[in-house]
Amino acid sequence: MEWLYTFVLYLLQGMRLFLVLSVLLPMILPVGNALRDGIDRITEPILRPFRKFIKPIGGFDLSPLVLLLLMYLIEEVIRHLHGTMLLK
Repeated sequence: MEWLYTFVLYLLQGMRLFLVLSVLLPMILPVGNALRDGIDRITEPILRPFRKFIKPIGGFDLSPLVLLLLMYLIEEVIRHLHGTMLLK
């Protein structure tokens, strides 16, 4: 089970990295850049459901922030559950 715990945590950390890059890269790279397009292909399917419910405020898309917070919450729950399972 330890490998599953480690895998899920690495998956969440990698996804957080892609989300941060998807927010920062549009400020740096022009549209049509291969790196930016690739990261958008990875993150867009995950962000799309959040964007349906969270509308931009003042032109700012808050859905990546909400998803990051949700991912941190999920990670903390997993860490807590893993810690309690180790104590038994």
